[in-house]
Amino acid sequence: MILRLPYGHGSITADLRGLHCRELRPAAPRHAPAVAALVAAALDQPAAGRGLAELARGARRATVLVPDATRKASLPEVLPVVLDRLAAAGVAAEAVTVLVACGTHPPAGAAGLAALVGQLPAGVRVLQHDARDESTLVRVGALASGEPVRLHRAAVEADLLLAISTVQHHYFVGFGGGPKMVFPGVAGYAEIQANHGKVLDLASDPPRRHPRCEPGVVEGNPVAQEILAAARLCPPAFALLLVAGVEGAPAWAAGGSLETVFPQACEKVREWFEVEAGPFRRMVVAAGGFPTDHTLIQAHKALDAACRFASPDAEVLFVAACDGGAGSPAMEPFLADPRAAAIVARLAEDYVQYGHTTLRLVEKTGRFCVLARTELPRELAERLGMRPEGDVEAVLDHWRDEDPGEPVGLIAGPPVYPRHG
Repeated sequence: MILRLPYGHGSITADLRGLHCRELRPAAPRHAPAVAALVAAALDQPAAGRGLAELARGARRATVLVPDATRKASLPEVLPVVLDRLAAAGVAAEAVTVLVACGTHPPAGAAGLAALVGQLPAGVRVLQHDARDESTLVRVGALASGEPVRLHRAAVEADLLLAISTVQHHYFVGFGGGPKMVFPGVAGYAEIQANHGKVLDLASDPPRRHPRCEPGVVEGNPVAQEILAAARLCPPAFALLLVAGVEGAPAWAAGGSLETVFPQACEKVREWFEVEAGPFRRMVVAAGGFPTDHTLIQAHKALDAACRFASPDAEVLFVAACDGGAGSPAMEPFLADPRAAAIVARLAEDYVQYGHTTLRLVEKTGRFCVLARTELPRELAERLGMRPEGDVEAVLDHWRDEDPGEPVGLIAGPPVYPRHG
């Protein structure tokens, strides 16, 4: 088997011949239906309630929440269908705002934003959420902890709020997309940190990661449960949820109320992206190429998935360009001292979400031998416990020489996760 593993904007060839490989593939279809037809059916024949065109009649201001570039949602193909339904309902283009739900991610530049949303009708306004811009935030209520919830004014003040998102596993919220488009998607920075800080169980001594903050887990997950509650403070009138096929294009879509369609989307993700396999003493995982391997923050998610199939003494070959570096200046203090105990202590005093990402990473490099083919500076990769490897073929040759009969787990496409009981 010779594969071209996605790497940045290109690929790396991996000659796996002579190795006993088990590729962990999702059950999702490889060839997705036409996106426009799939979306149109979800908008016109929702899982519950009225179709979008009927629902939008009489709306004076409509806001459409969309994910940023770190979440693939085929927006250049999806948005025209949505905007067509709004126009048919009498909502003028000048009354429509497309709001990119960046959460705490940095905004895209002009070229990146244009590529993200595609060609839009003249008059449609495009905004990118900035969680730190207090002037754009409006209070809509409070979390159970008493922490106020503030959301972007364009979402709160719209007569009609729509949300488009792709649902997939998330390494500590259970599932991405759905309610996350509202919170943390267009929320204030302080409340995002307060919510994500619940990934730590501070009641234990010493503090630990909460055991229910795992992919595919919503019940009993304090972060996920609070996100659901926060989204109910400003629920979209219509949610269009997508689940991607193997090639990344939407292969499943449903529309309607978030409460109705989000559980359906989660079940589809479980059906398509959970498998039974392993454990493996050797794993190969590619982080998917740009944009999912552009930064360590994003690429780590693929490593997280692969390590769930690895035995305690495994070698994991991690192929991720990370040519955008770590991904956030907020990560720097944790990268400077990436000892797990030091990170936990720092997070217990002042939670920073990308500190938690660093913690998850060094937990893996502490348990497994992570061989990294990456553009990260060598010194940084080594400090994080990885072993930089410039030549993928040299690693595979070593495995062939050492024990060619040893099973090798391979994730070369979308990440998959162990099947829940």
